[in-house]
Amino acid sequence: MKMTRHKRALAMILGLILAFSPCTAGMPGRPFISLAEERAATVHATNLNVRSGAGTSYPALTKLSYGMSVTVLGEQRGTDGNQWYQIRFTGSNGTQITGYVSAQYIRFPSAVQTDGNFEQYMASQGFPESYKQGLRELHAQYPQWRFTAFQTNLDWNTVIANESVIGRNLVARNNVSSWKSTAAGAYDWSTGTWPGFDGSSWVQASEDIIRYYMDPRNFLNEKYIFQFMKQNYDSSIHTRAGLESMVAGTFLAGGLSGGSAGGSSDSGSSGSAAPGGNAPGSSGAADGNVPGTGNNTDSGSAPGSGPAGPGGGDASQAPSASDPSSPITPVASISDHAVELVTTAYGPGMNAGGSGTPDPGSANPGGAETTAPGAVSGSGSYVDMIMNAAAQSGVSPYILASMILQEQGSQGTGRSISGTVSGYQGYYNFFNIESYQSGSMGAVERGLWWASQSGSYGRPWNSVERSILGGALWYGDNYVKRGQDTLYLKKFNVQGSNLYKHQYMTNVLAAAAEGLTLAKISSLKTTALEFSIPVYQNMPDTPCVKPTLDGSPNNKLSGLGVEGFALTPTFNRDTEAYDLIVDPSVSSVAVQASAIDAKAVVSGVGSVNLQSGVNDITVSVKAENGSVRNYVIHVVRQSNGPVYSGSAGSGTSGGGSGSGSAGGTAGPGPGSPGLSGGQTSQPPAGSGTDSSSGSAPPSTGGAPGNGQGAGSGTGAGSGTGSSGFPAVPGTGTVNGFGSANNSSSLTTPNGNILSPSGSGTGSPGGASSGSSGGSPAQNPGNPGAANPGAAGSAGTGSGNTNPGGTGAGGAGSGNANPGGYRIVSPGTTAADITSALIAEGAGSQVKVCRSAGTDASGAVATGYMAYVYGADGTPAAQYEIVVKGDNNGDGKLSMLDVLRARRHILKMETLAGASEKATDVNGNGRIDIMDILLMQKDILGLEKIQ
Repeated sequence: MKMTRHKRALAMILGLILAFSPCTAGMPGRPFISLAEERAATVHATNLNVRSGAGTSYPALTKLSYGMSVTVLGEQRGTDGNQWYQIRFTGSNGTQITGYVSAQYIRFPSAVQTDGNFEQYMASQGFPESYKQGLRELHAQYPQWRFTAFQTNLDWNTVIANESVIGRNLVARNNVSSWKSTAAGAYDWSTGTWPGFDGSSWVQASEDIIRYYMDPRNFLNEKYIFQFMKQNYDSSIHTRAGLESMVAGTFLAGGLSGGSAGGSSDSGSSGSAAPGGNAPGSSGAADGNVPGTGNNTDSGSAPGSGPAGPGGGDASQAPSASDPSSPITPVASISDHAVELVTTAYGPGMNAGGSGTPDPGSANPGGAETTAPGAVSGSGSYVDMIMNAAAQSGVSPYILASMILQEQGSQGTGRSISGTVSGYQGYYNFFNIESYQSGSMGAVERGLWWASQSGSYGRPWNSVERSILGGALWYGDNYVKRGQDTLYLKKFNVQGSNLYKHQYMTNVLAAAAEGLTLAKISSLKTTALEFSIPVYQNMPDTPCVKPTLDGSPNNKLSGLGVEGFALTPTFNRDTEAYDLIVDPSVSSVAVQASAIDAKAVVSGVGSVNLQSGVNDITVSVKAENGSVRNYVIHVVRQSNGPVYSGSAGSGTSGGGSGSGSAGGTAGPGPGSPGLSGGQTSQPPAGSGTDSSSGSAPPSTGGAPGNGQGAGSGTGAGSGTGSSGFPAVPGTGTVNGFGSANNSSSLTTPNGNILSPSGSGTGSPGGASSGSSGGSPAQNPGNPGAANPGAAGSAGTGSGNTNPGGTGAGGAGSGNANPGGYRIVSPGTTAADITSALIAEGAGSQVKVCRSAGTDASGAVATGYMAYVYGADGTPAAQYEIVVKGDNNGDGKLSMLDVLRARRHILKMETLAGASEKATDVNGNGRIDIMDILLMQKDILGLEKIQ
């Protein structure tokens, strides 16, 4: 009977297995086959969906970008009837992720035959091992290409930190959230929004996306290698036929119907709009969508495309703005100057300080024309104009064409070349040089203003050809001839003495996107080319991964508290650690918290039982994009601690940290931009020369400097200080001594007491007068005997053109005041203080008294007094004693002192004088949570106060 039941049970189990087995239930699939050996591979589609199972019916977990390294674990026929691979890869946060991808978009390394000579060459160049596989495959396919290692000698993490400076690298606002920075100044936590830079469509790039686009190993393939191609013009390589092949299908394939001075164009067979017109789906603005943004899926996208949301097809071929074969839309204007919210203005030919003075290393110092404007060809063909510009500038025509397409769109829809912008009709700026937002002027208007001025490089650019030729000459002088001779170095300046500055544009995708256009030139595949590939020190072992997370990153709290108690310090969304002391009778607390973002999930709240001693309560906030932030409340149960108080309320008081808005924005000239709120500035004498030729454009921001001013000033201060000596001779009482003043510290028992400090005030120095040169003079007053009095206030000067320098006030003179507080450690005795003062030479006799005036012995307390007398009994000095942590004057450090400190922080009580100094345990000049922590550690015996 039992055997029958067992058989029935086994039959049922087998039936269930058969019911759900795709290989026996008639489903179009077969069992998963594990590979005998894991195989390394790469992704050959942009934004390739990674799914939870084999088939398009399974949900997408994330997306992978072109060229990303993966490990193939096995294969399986999917529910869609196609072949799928199970893969493992490293996510952007360093975690190992497993999922399924369509097999048609995975490529295994080519069976490259070992080339001993090439292996030796790579070793001699110093290429790291992680570079070599990509280079081997390229060499095998294109043996005529030469790859040289550009050893930057720069630390990788240092480079990323500098390139992550706010405003230096931007992405389009419509990209996924993990591409956008949440650093201070880049993200508004209160509203969950990103402020715009260089136009409202552009926001600060995240560190992760900067790492991805700066890591050369992500682009060592035939599609993206061209961002490392040397840019110098070579007539044997750079041909008219090659250029025609490259620009086919774009507006550059056509010509000008009205000659070189015309403002309209004919894009040939494409039938696209003339420059300035709007192609379908294009914004027609210089700050429109970046190539590669958008939400199409997988292989139809360029490397710059933002990952689409989960779902959708796994190999969509729909054309998009990001598809290398589809029209390129206008992108962020190039800007070497500061964009909005950045406090340093900088541009080609200007020094790193952004003052507007010429850079000694510039090919065009002071704006003087050092390069002949060149001769226009008189042809209406864009190809002819670009070839002419290349020959005269020394820059590859392929590079010039790719830059124009990147800036103006493949159909020429950028406003900078329309010739119809209000106020600047008939002017053109094909390369968007000097185009950056400034005050009320947009980037396009600012660039056209510069193009309209008479000056270097054949300006004004009142014809298409003058703009192309002049822009090419400008780029050759300021970039190619200065070492920034690849698209990569043009975007990321990691060479020379001006590191991380003098970068052609802010769009972090620019080098990859421009290089992609060069891959269309078939003749380059059979041409001997040189590629200069940067190598950094301390790079990660594997290529940096493109981030794919989307959704709100806001994982901060708007309020946190414990019902009936007050946290220390007061809640602030940026403070992640808090302290709470409760009486041992409190067995549980009710934790309450609220998130800023309604889409975030908060955990760790509610009633929490307490153990003896220290309890750590963690409140976690998980943002919509999955990132987690932890807030920790350290709860200590101690005798005499506070108990529940209804007056404390729920405790979920909101707290935030605001950042000041910019005090102003830079004008179109090289004037300094306004400072962020909360900052002050004293400009140096002689700053602010205007190196821009022509008159200044209209502006509502700060005006450009227009001259130099320097001041000379004289100031003499005098000061008097209270001596601190007793007002009347000592009579055996303690009533004749002067008031206490801050002095030096006695930090340990029997320690050396330093010489007392003087005090005094100085009178203001004389004002300075400005002149057109020189530097401010200073004439300080005489210092006091022991410690000079405070310096006199500075005199203010005025110059003829700019304010003159500021004359320094003289220092006041003061006499020594041997008196003040003596700060000692807990446990210091009256005998310790007596011995130390006599040994220091303060006097011959010392008397230590309680605050009531009676003699003291044993351990001292805050508020005790030490009186010093000479050999003849004359009073010499007095000191009020401060014992660190003992703010209630009982000579002991206990929870009562901690509670007084907490009440002071919460503004429930004000500590002053010796009590305030005793509570400032760490000596930073204020009472804060760190002082309370030090006091608690001493009480618990974890660390004694010194």
